[in-house]
Amino acid sequence: MGFLDEGTAVESIALERRIVFSVFEELRAALYASVALVITGVGILVKEHLDRIGPLTFVFVLALAATACYMPALHARSRGIARSTAAEYLLLLGALLVSADLGYAELQYRWFGANWSRHLLILATLHGFTAYALYSRLVLSLALTSLAAWFGIEGGSAIMMGSHFATPGLGSRAVLCAAVMLMWRAIDEHVHTGGARFREVFDHFAANLAFWGALSWCSDESRRVVGILVLLTLAWAAVRTGMRSGRELFVVYGVGYTALGLSIVVGQIVALPSVSGAAAVLVIVLIAAAVLRHLHDQLKDEHR
Repeated sequence: MGFLDEGTAVESIALERRIVFSVFEELRAALYASVALVITGVGILVKEHLDRIGPLTFVFVLALAATACYMPALHARSRGIARSTAAEYLLLLGALLVSADLGYAELQYRWFGANWSRHLLILATLHGFTAYALYSRLVLSLALTSLAAWFGIEGGSAIMMGSHFATPGLGSRAVLCAAVMLMWRAIDEHVHTGGARFREVFDHFAANLAFWGALSWCSDESRRVVGILVLLTLAWAAVRTGMRSGRELFVVYGVGYTALGLSIVVGQIVALPSVSGAAAVLVIVLIAAAVLRHLHDQLKDEHR
């Protein structure tokens, strides 16, 4: 017979005894899926009925819908009470509608002309202001996403996929954007002394962007050595941070991105698909899995 871990055992006992237990994570996942479905529906609506609706009417309707989504959060803020999880995701939906509305309006009316990507900077500012005014980590994540998109598009049309992935400038912009986010985080903690309001959001965004920048350099032959050195440095910092703070996801970042970067380098040096190249990548993956397992067990023992 096998043994149940502590979490599974507690949940099983609760079910057997009909004890009330939390479904918060399930509710949050359902709300997030609902937001994604609504945004998808808006896109389909635009595609199918834009000719009959008209661009100006559609911009106005989206603005009204976004305002309605903001109202529960604004109401809770004015009364000084905590908003519900549903209100939080409704606020996220409103912010996404604002993004869609401004992006569509820019596409239709070309306010910024050739500098169209500047609307992303406006969105980053707007969502950032909303995140601080209403204390929303979800909306702050949209602000940081818009900022990252502005950094990626403003300097050129390269994207992190296909033949454009190895663009040296793309890696530089990703690392620069990560540095800007860390500066923003430092200012936030200095202004709001004693409270890490959005530390987790900043840390995760900055870590991922920095790793993507290192991967981009690893993909470019002229910066491969620099990319590997930066990748290993970031991996060391991420694993050290994760082990010290108990945030296992940073350990996953450090090991996972390192395995991906080394696989990219091997794939360039040893022509793929080939037996030797595939074997080398397989060895990297197996070693990464073993290291992750070891660090997971160590982290579990230290923070038990």
